[in-house]
Amino acid sequence: MYTVNRSLPALRCKPADMNQAITLPNASYTTRLLGPPDLASLQSLFDRCLDYFEIATGSGAHPDEAQRAFVAGPPSKEVSDKRIVGVFQDDVLVGVLDALKDWPEDGVWTMGMLLIDPAHRGNGLGTRVLDAYEAWCGSQESRTFRTAVVAHHDRGARFLEGCGYHREGALDNYAAGSRVATIQFFEKHT
Repeated sequence: MYTVNRSLPALRCKPADMNQAITLPNASYTTRLLGPPDLASLQSLFDRCLDYFEIATGSGAHPDEAQRAFVAGPPSKEVSDKRIVGVFQDDVLVGVLDALKDWPEDGVWTMGMLLIDPAHRGNGLGTRVLDAYEAWCGSQESRTFRTAVVAHHDRGARFLEGCGYHREGALDNYAAGSRVATIQFFEKHT
């Protein structure tokens, strides 16, 4: 969970970062880093994922949610440390993984969200995207993965635990959009 604290910059990411193919038995997907030209597609994905935003914040996605995704983060990190990975099927954005490298310390990558379009859930895509992300981060000397979910997001917690993440404490009274919630932290070591 991050705070929005910056304006949208021109992102300087290497094009080869997280460019991968993810193949499932009945579908093929590709991943690549997103940039400002992808704002409309990302906003459309967020609008289709109303259930996620209602669980996380108590309301739907803000009209500028995509722009917020690019600039949200702790004040101690640069926007260039963010990685917004898009998941595509036939050039349509169907998923996103938001991550911050080397936070809260070097070698730790923190995932802000992994979100899959409801029409593409339940086929193992989220697990495959998370596996690809962890392998990619491992090639960049990461040793620990962190994330957090609102404590009442049982499906998200079960997904993370099924992927080898362990509960690592909680934060009560977190202002999550239009609600106050408990945030559950998860961690996985390589």
